[in-house]
Amino acid sequence: MRLSFPRSLAWLFPALFTLWLGPESTNGEEIRFVDRTEGSGLREGLRGIMGHGGAVGDIDGDGHPDYYVGGFADRPNEEYTPLSAPPTNRLLKNRGDGTFEILDQPAVEIYARTSGAVFADLDNDGDLDLYCANNAKGSSKREMEPQRSATTNRSKLFRNDGGTFVDVSEESGACPESVLTARNVGVFDYDLDGRLDLFVVEDRFTKDSGSVLLRNLGDLQFEVVNEKVGIPDGVFGLGMAVADLNADGRPDFFVGHSNRLFLSRENGTYHEDEALNELFAWEPLDGEDWPCGAAFADLNRDGRLDLILSIHFREARNRIFLNEGVKDGGPQFRDITPETGLPAAEAEKSPHVEVQDFDNDGWPDLYFSTAKLREDGTAIPLVYRHTGLADGVPQFEPISAWKEEGDLVYYPAGPTCDVDGDGRIDLLPINWFRGNHSRLLQNETETRNSWLRISVRGKTFNQQGIGTLIEVFADGERVGCQEITTGYGYASGQEAKAHFGLGETSTVDLKIRFPDGTKREVKAVTELDREMVLEE
Repeated sequence: MRLSFPRSLAWLFPALFTLWLGPESTNGEEIRFVDRTEGSGLREGLRGIMGHGGAVGDIDGDGHPDYYVGGFADRPNEEYTPLSAPPTNRLLKNRGDGTFEILDQPAVEIYARTSGAVFADLDNDGDLDLYCANNAKGSSKREMEPQRSATTNRSKLFRNDGGTFVDVSEESGACPESVLTARNVGVFDYDLDGRLDLFVVEDRFTKDSGSVLLRNLGDLQFEVVNEKVGIPDGVFGLGMAVADLNADGRPDFFVGHSNRLFLSRENGTYHEDEALNELFAWEPLDGEDWPCGAAFADLNRDGRLDLILSIHFREARNRIFLNEGVKDGGPQFRDITPETGLPAAEAEKSPHVEVQDFDNDGWPDLYFSTAKLREDGTAIPLVYRHTGLADGVPQFEPISAWKEEGDLVYYPAGPTCDVDGDGRIDLLPINWFRGNHSRLLQNETETRNSWLRISVRGKTFNQQGIGTLIEVFADGERVGCQEITTGYGYASGQEAKAHFGLGETSTVDLKIRFPDGTKREVKAVTELDREMVLEE
């Protein structure tokens, strides 16, 4: 328990104040999620789906993030109760009031083993295209349809034509035959040519598995460039995360499961640091103890992006690695998990991870895709609230609702986003198991804290501004640092926006480094509680 005394007395006990009180403004709020699935349209829209991957993004430009959910459609019909057969993947339109409706989009309503998805503007035309990562098999033993074709259906790329999606998989080169068991999709501009490239993660559960870096040639044409940029054969994984860790202005990326970090060089190639790969190396408890999701976030507000790793195992030994800065051209990390308040292991799988400021107090909280099911059928998410720093190490404690009784379950994936535009980040866990269902867990934290959401519109660099680094300051003190990204964690695609909780701050300054290396400062931003668009 933290000590409680007036902040006006902080000057008398500065060390004690820093150690125990933590965040500058929490206002005593308790992070609170309410299961609003019923009545949201998600229960009906995703009925029966064996969901595994999904993405959020505003596909029609109305300001509301829409929702794509993909599942595995290769199982026996009884697995899809209450339906009598597997459903297709679903695209749902966000009405803007916390409810969704199914969109009639035949191209994306596929039968597959969809393991991940992401929305991204890959042709720089101002709207979001869709990449669907399918975990296919080389052949099918299924005799019935659609299970038979779902088994062998490989990854897909869909072009957005004014809100309508068109399948361009075959002619684009973005879905090479060499990638069979795709899991996750990272999006970044590795060569800084203004076009977003793709890194498709393939798992290890097939012969000669190997993830691929796909260079965007323009006009939705892609080529595999692994050999050209120094990515070796056989890189397998589940989830991934992207950020500039060595401060050279180019994206680096971490692949979960193999736990390999690829660092950029100035010439556009990649290399690995043996010491870091040794630090991240995993000693499994058994053959299914798999590191999975990954996310980069500044947990202690020092301007450096730390690494959070989530585990796809019944004893989920989730990890936090503190970024201690660049030395000799490479980032330095330290495993601080035991010091943060996280348990040695969760009692259920935690495949997906995201970092968001759920109470807008200025300190980023952790979300793992584990949950408890109450007797009334509603779900409690596993969220760790940031409670401040102890000797520079972030401290976390589970939200109060986690103390309630309930059966432990997990969700493979599920992106966060502000579904209803109220400034509070909501959760969209995607269900895999019969007897459970996908959810809308609405953030109803009662807070007086301010917030600012920032998106970027590029011209010479990619239109979404992916790769932009944003730092937020209040009274000269850094209160947030994020790099705009999507496709991190596991099997999930997020909005390419940066959400900052600001506590009771009324004025902030911004420092921005765009993907092309140019920098900008914006002073004295007083209009808060809104989305701010930065134009190139």
